[in-house]
Amino acid sequence: MLIIALILLTSEPLAAALSEPPQTSEEHVGTTHSAGELLSGKLREARGVLGAADARLRRGESIAEERRELAALRKHATELNTHVMADFAAIDDMLRERGVSARILDRHQEAVSLYQQEMQAVLEDLAIIEAAGDDEPVALPIERVHQRLSERQLQASQQPFDPNELPHEAQQPRQDNLPRIDRESFIGAGLLDTPLMHLAALDGFILDGLPGAEDPRYLAETDEVRLSAAIRARAAELAHDPVAVYHWVRNHIEWVPTWGAVQNADLTLSARRGNAMDVASLLLALLRASGVPARYVHGTIEVPAEAFRNWAGGFERIEEAMNYAASGGIPVTGLIQGGRITHVRMEHVWVEAAIDFLPSRGAVMREADTWLPLDASYKQYEFVPGLDVSLITGLEGDGLLLDLLATGTVNEAEGWIQGLDAAGVLAAQREAEERLAAHVEQLEAPTAADVIGGSKVVLREAQVLPSGLPYQRAIEGARYAALPTALQPRITLGLGADILGQPLHQVAFPWASLNNRKVTLSFRPATEDDQAALEALLPEGDIEDPSQLPSSIPAYLINVIPELKVDGETVLVAPPMPLGEELAVSYSVTDPVHGTRHYPNKVVAGSYLALGVIGGGVAAGGIETAEDRLRETVRILSTGDQGLLGSLTREDLLGDLFHAGLLSYFGQYQALGTLKARSQDSHFQLTTSAGTFGYVPTVTYLFGIPRSITAGGVVMDLDRVAHIASTDGQGQEVSAALNFQLGALASGLEHAVPEQMFIAEDGTGEGVSAVRALQKAVAMGQRVYHITPANQADALPHIRQNVLTMNEIRASLAVGREVIVHTDPISVPGWQGAGYIIFDPQTGAGAWKIAGGANGGF
Repeated sequence: MLIIALILLTSEPLAAALSEPPQTSEEHVGTTHSAGELLSGKLREARGVLGAADARLRRGESIAEERRELAALRKHATELNTHVMADFAAIDDMLRERGVSARILDRHQEAVSLYQQEMQAVLEDLAIIEAAGDDEPVALPIERVHQRLSERQLQASQQPFDPNELPHEAQQPRQDNLPRIDRESFIGAGLLDTPLMHLAALDGFILDGLPGAEDPRYLAETDEVRLSAAIRARAAELAHDPVAVYHWVRNHIEWVPTWGAVQNADLTLSARRGNAMDVASLLLALLRASGVPARYVHGTIEVPAEAFRNWAGGFERIEEAMNYAASGGIPVTGLIQGGRITHVRMEHVWVEAAIDFLPSRGAVMREADTWLPLDASYKQYEFVPGLDVSLITGLEGDGLLLDLLATGTVNEAEGWIQGLDAAGVLAAQREAEERLAAHVEQLEAPTAADVIGGSKVVLREAQVLPSGLPYQRAIEGARYAALPTALQPRITLGLGADILGQPLHQVAFPWASLNNRKVTLSFRPATEDDQAALEALLPEGDIEDPSQLPSSIPAYLINVIPELKVDGETVLVAPPMPLGEELAVSYSVTDPVHGTRHYPNKVVAGSYLALGVIGGGVAAGGIETAEDRLRETVRILSTGDQGLLGSLTREDLLGDLFHAGLLSYFGQYQALGTLKARSQDSHFQLTTSAGTFGYVPTVTYLFGIPRSITAGGVVMDLDRVAHIASTDGQGQEVSAALNFQLGALASGLEHAVPEQMFIAEDGTGEGVSAVRALQKAVAMGQRVYHITPANQADALPHIRQNVLTMNEIRASLAVGREVIVHTDPISVPGWQGAGYIIFDPQTGAGAWKIAGGANGGF
């Protein structure tokens, strides 16, 4: 039964999920709600009862119970309506007293009139339903008021979700993605030599004798070849010596078996890893910064099978090594001789540099005479196995989890578990950790690789450059000063949407241009009137304590402008919209091999979000830079200097914070995912991924009017967490299990990272993710169901989650997905709902969700 498999396949995430959560505050208990919030809730409740009544009428059944419920709801709604209208009147008085503009007063009157019209129609129809005799027809007013409440927004929207496109998934190979083997196929794909001959004079290094070397584009910056301060500093450390530059890149940068330029040279330098194009970009940048003209070469090579197994990560089986590289998008195929694969043919990118080759092979650079091929990405590794943790600790995952299962009830026939007690698991883990720590202390100067395993580059040191490439070239297809668009993964960011869901305003970037950079979405007052109205809603006089601030503001009064920024510079703006309304925000990922995939979202106007664009690796230097900026912001805040405080922007206060959180999330996921895979003799690599992290306010909606906006919470919503993985021939079930465990790990980080950032060790508060929500449900004694298309008729009646969550679960089951969910809503301060997993049992791909539709945590 797969509900047991959830436990068995997520041993480490489950142990974390069932551990003691942070101390939680009880502030959410007994929270006072405004009349508007209560009325919105009653209208949603009425919508549900009306829907049930409509369905019963269509089946010819009695609706006496539903009519009694509607009568009670009408009474409550009538009373609350009186309070809501009083609140509107108080707002009107305050606005006139504060002297806001006529434009703001008009917005207020329009909102009040719309509300009155809608509310009156609802109450009239509910009165008709209540007053009708037993034999009088009520189908028409029921249908009318149900349609009205269904078409007008009464709560935040569920984020769009397609169960056929799961956010946590392993990329798969494309069987038709084969390496090109002749020039015509490169030309046919638009992969042409660029630039054509263009001569220009250069100082200090004679290039006249080498055709093409004088072209200034071979020394220029591109999207990927960034001549940053860090690049120039590294080139200077290497004495601008092409021999030293080549050997440093070859010996220090790990090759990643993926395809497409996802990192620029600066990021590859910091991350110390990258695919062939990324490594080539770094080598080009260091050469160009040293005054040596250099270009990309794109072709097809043939590597001995044994060498490829090593290069791809230390695989046992050549077929698995090839499949892993193909999953990363590399065009690859095997060459068979004597019934076995002897060589791997693959497309590849390397470098040609204008070198004084004869006679010194680059040791003395006076006059360029050779376009010398250099490949710093190709290398061999020595693999270190690491410690056998099971042998040292005596801790076996299967036995431990069987003990855990014995503490609760497992009903395989009905598909649920209940009442697990993790105390024994945690005690055994703590004891195992102590034994492991004692063993490591006895080792002599252990390295990280000695403990957890890893790889080391087999170093090559020489005083001269190599005379050629270390493999056979099948074809040299094209040469580029800058990589063509066809080899650049791209991300397109969109704001707004037309009736077909297409972005109204958008901007596109090569992936390498945004990778690891700070991208933010924020909102500012649209006009001076809006700014003045916002200030008018604040208390008069100095504000010395946050408690002086209003608990909510009438959002419909203020118009705001959405702004998308990269490192603080605005790159896209959308038209003004009311504060609290939902803005369609999308991003599309275009991959040279896997095509384009779209990710639509809805963002509350007034949110502040950082967008993480990650691929290949997370630069430690990037995290350190973000942390340095945060420390400087904290220092300024602590000074109390009004001049310095006035210089701080939202980018300083919020942008750096959330950007650092995203880098931390993806950095931890890459590191822990690698450890998870390595512990199972498997392989893992994060690929192009994206998602948001930031502040989202809470909005109360009445008939589509954003009536009030209140403090919300920090939300992580990761729509794309893509990776490649291989279990090196252990079978499809093991592969699906690994992917499922990686999803569990990613989900656990979605509450762990915000808690790391916002909750002090002795503080209160709690985050929630799918993993954490399931943990809380188990601790409360709820049943956790594993629902399949086969058992859904029996299982779904036991699930009591909100209608939007239930609709999503049913839609997923309809296309063959399976679902893990607890029976009843759980809550943390500021959030209530379900944590649930929608997954593909064949591949382990999944969506680890919380109510509201976020693929992440609150």
